[in-house]
Amino acid sequence: MKRNVQSPRLTASFLRLSLASLALLCSAAGTAAPQQAAPAQCPATDRIAAYAPPSPIVGMQQGSIGVRADHATVEQVGNKANFWGDVEVQNQQLWLFTDQATINQATGRIEARGNVRFSDGFVNVTGEGFSLDGQNNQVELRQTRYQMATTNATGVAETLKIDQQSVNLLGSTFTTCPAEDPAWQLSAERIAVSENEDFGEAWNAKFELFDVPVFYIPYFTFPVNDKRKTGLLYPTIDSSSTSGLEVSLPYYFNIAANMDATLTPSILTNRGAMIAGEYRYLFERQQGQVNLEFLGSDNSIETRPDRYLWHVNHSAKFSDRLSGYLNATGISDDDYINDFGSEFAGRADTSIYRVAQLDYQYHDWHAQLRSEDYELLGQFNPAFRTMPQISLDYQPFQLENGLNARWESELTYFQNQQRGDEHALRLHLQPSLALAYEDPAFEGLAEASMLYTRYEQRSPNEQLAESTGRTLPRLRLRGQVNFERIYESDGENFRQTLSPQIQYLYVPFRDQSDIGIYDTTLMQDDYNGLFRARRFSGLDRVAEANQVTVGASTQLFDASEHELMRLSIGQIYYLENSRTGLLDDSAEITSSNSEVAGDLAFQVGRRWSFSAAIQYDTELNVTRKSQTALEYRKDDQHLIQLSHRNVSDVFTTDIEQVGMQTVWSLGSRWQVAANVYYDLSNDRTNDAILGLQYQSCCWALRFSAYRRINRNLEFVQNSAQPFGQPEFDNGISLQFIITGLTGDSNSLIDMLQKSIYGYRRPFYLSN
Repeated sequence: MKRNVQSPRLTASFLRLSLASLALLCSAAGTAAPQQAAPAQCPATDRIAAYAPPSPIVGMQQGSIGVRADHATVEQVGNKANFWGDVEVQNQQLWLFTDQATINQATGRIEARGNVRFSDGFVNVTGEGFSLDGQNNQVELRQTRYQMATTNATGVAETLKIDQQSVNLLGSTFTTCPAEDPAWQLSAERIAVSENEDFGEAWNAKFELFDVPVFYIPYFTFPVNDKRKTGLLYPTIDSSSTSGLEVSLPYYFNIAANMDATLTPSILTNRGAMIAGEYRYLFERQQGQVNLEFLGSDNSIETRPDRYLWHVNHSAKFSDRLSGYLNATGISDDDYINDFGSEFAGRADTSIYRVAQLDYQYHDWHAQLRSEDYELLGQFNPAFRTMPQISLDYQPFQLENGLNARWESELTYFQNQQRGDEHALRLHLQPSLALAYEDPAFEGLAEASMLYTRYEQRSPNEQLAESTGRTLPRLRLRGQVNFERIYESDGENFRQTLSPQIQYLYVPFRDQSDIGIYDTTLMQDDYNGLFRARRFSGLDRVAEANQVTVGASTQLFDASEHELMRLSIGQIYYLENSRTGLLDDSAEITSSNSEVAGDLAFQVGRRWSFSAAIQYDTELNVTRKSQTALEYRKDDQHLIQLSHRNVSDVFTTDIEQVGMQTVWSLGSRWQVAANVYYDLSNDRTNDAILGLQYQSCCWALRFSAYRRINRNLEFVQNSAQPFGQPEFDNGISLQFIITGLTGDSNSLIDMLQKSIYGYRRPFYLSN
């Protein structure tokens, strides 16, 4: 028959504190890092069998410790109670199972021996012995094994000591692997965790991988909560034919709650030692980061130049009306991005962009102070900086009948990046009046603008006037009709829309050959571009226009309003030729119509998608530009994409390329990723990468190999040839990840993003 006994409340709160401290220790998974999503850990297993909570002791008072046992005796002398035979000690969610227990009512001491099991529902502990000193509030468990109830954080300890403010484990181990023979294990002579500290301490620790000691640490600290912790991050090992073997070991600094930094020293066997640093900060109204990378005396280059990159990003909201933004990147040479890669620019980019601006918004007024700069990569004429640009926009009224007025103005100073004697000042004023009408069946727009631009120029080019101006009116009329029908097919309801539209644009001709080109280029002529009010970006060229644009778009939706298909096609009909060119006469228009521009996107089921875009010259019967993509996508772990693109007459060269990208999980642990881009025009592979990953719940191994074209832009600059002969860079990368010690948020699809062309969805339907 079970005996029920209530003991004093002296130790109840302490027992709760003890197990809470142990739970913090078990949930602290090793070293710290910037907060990332950790790989999925192993499902919880029964290395220590889950305990069924005992039935509550009837009549036990709140906060008291209750005891239930097969047998019990009470010693009047010494005020002791002895229990044996399936002994249960309870206090709310805390309970202890043991073969024998002795409770001293006078000293508040509890001794338990034989098959000790101790739990609070979060941490399960087994041991050979348990003792509680109620007067000094100290607990000691001997020959213990512990495990979190909901994860695989587990280990052993020769002695586990707990007091009111700390937990000490002597001769202990820690792992998150479920097997009896774990793949990795951290052991230490002593581990201490204090209730009032965010970090625990470990002495004489060693890390074992597959039963092999990998490294020894005399002393280190680790987090016991979700706060960031200063410490080492995962090393990476890469190899390439240009840089050789590359080993990086990042170190993370948790400076404050709102700022941190990462310092990454690297050794590149073919180049030398490299250091990279990142500093991040976050305040209530400001945030940003600063990056710096430096490689002194690059051994792979005969002249042994210093190589570096810097980056600054800052955004601020000084008040409800005033805000600021800065985004700037600088590199030592044009080949830096190609040789080392960067998250701030892609290997296929042709320029580095820098911008700084202040914005002030007050009711209908918007003022902006802006400076921007393009650093062109390769053999191009130096670009102009805007230093600065001041703009002021004012929209005095916008009436309910659709009538609205707007005033746009800007004053910009341009400075050539390399020639100090070449600069210009541009003033632009643009008032406009527009009448817009919109309802479900019809949309219309009538807009009239006056464009006045004044230039003061200094240039060695004698064709440019020192002082010149240009005044141009612009008239734009646009209308669109919206049709819709509902129909049924194979028992499903669909909605189809048809939206034909027409636009008339008129701008008279003005000779602009005495105006320099400072921030202007020809824009793309895709379907949406057909209905723009101008052909050139910037203000240095305003093309004359007397043209009509006709186009139509149709969309298909299912009963849930998911867009299944979109088809658009259009063309411009020129009533007069356009004589306005950019740097030469290549931008002039002499034909009676533009190329036909079309876009197509459709989806079959939830997994298959197809997209295509084309610009077709109907006079020469040739395709100027086209791109298509077919994708099967089950989820981020199962996708494959095939693509083709064709561009005619790029620097007198045609480009035709096919590509394939895939990420595929082979079972629960293996994953493969690959991409290949093949140049049909030159019969070569421009970019290829293959990645293979094995991931268990304890550890993961990621291997990748790549081959990509090396653009060698510095060679191009010093050569009389427009492009140097292509070179290729081959490399491999290996990364070992230990689940449970730190996080790794990257996946194989992220690896594809870092290739020359990167992964992107072929299209986006409005779902």
